[in-house]
This record gives sequence, structure tokens and C-alpha cells, in this order.
Amino acid sequence: MSTKPTSTIAKVSGILAGAAAITLVAILGYATDNDSFAKGAIIGGGTTLVVIAVLWARTGGRDTASRIVAGQGDERERHIFREALADAGLAMFIAGLGCAIWALFDAPAIGAAGVVLWTGLLAWGISMILRVRRG
Repeated sequence: MSTKPTSTIAKVSGILAGAAAITLVAILGYATDNDSFAKGAIIGGGTTLVVIAVLWARTGGRDTASRIVAGQGDERERHIFREALADAGLAMFIAGLGCAIWALFDAPAIGAAGVVLWTGLLAWGISMILRVRRG
């Protein structure tokens, strides 16, 4: 990860590329009669783009999250981010094993996938908060 600030052109290009990708996925979803998939892609992708834009807008270097997203994080912040991802991976692995056992009892696949994904997201968020506060 570079410590140089991300230019405004790169930020706008990234948001536009993300919007184009979301639009393409939504068009393909609607073309194949997967309306729920297309709506989920629009809502999830749009939310992601808004969160990225907000973090980029806050890039005054005030907090760890905005510096990491802006590409201005130092070695400590990159280490925190990497360790939080490792914690999330371990939590998702354990949740995946639990869901594999749950699948033996006819659990719905979408429910198992949701459990694994939300476990990873929550574990990453909690790990980031704890590691940043701990210093």
C-alpha cells in the first residue's frame, strides 16, 4: 500500500467504475429474470460506494479508517488492518465449519452463506475497533 495521497481524479474514476460495474450486474440480473439479485446488487453496491465516498471525504487524516481507505495509512495502521482481516478469516472459517454441520440437518444454503458472511463482517469490524483502541 502506498503512503502517497490518492488523487481526486483517481477517486472519482473509482466511484464511476464501481457505478458502471453495479449497473452492468443489475442489467444482467434483470435480463435473466433475477430481479431480487439485481436489486440486491444495486442496494449493496450503492451502499458500498456511498461508504467509500464518505470515507474519502473525511480524508483529513483524522482516523485510521479514513487513512486506510485513502491509501495514507502508516505501517501500524496497515498492520492493524491486516490483522483484523486475519481475525475475520478465522471467524469465517469456524462459521463455515459450523454451517457445514448445520447443512447436514437440511439448513438452507442462503442462510448458511449469510451466517458466514455476517460473521466475517462483524469479526472484522470488532477486531478493527479493538485493535485501534488498544493502540
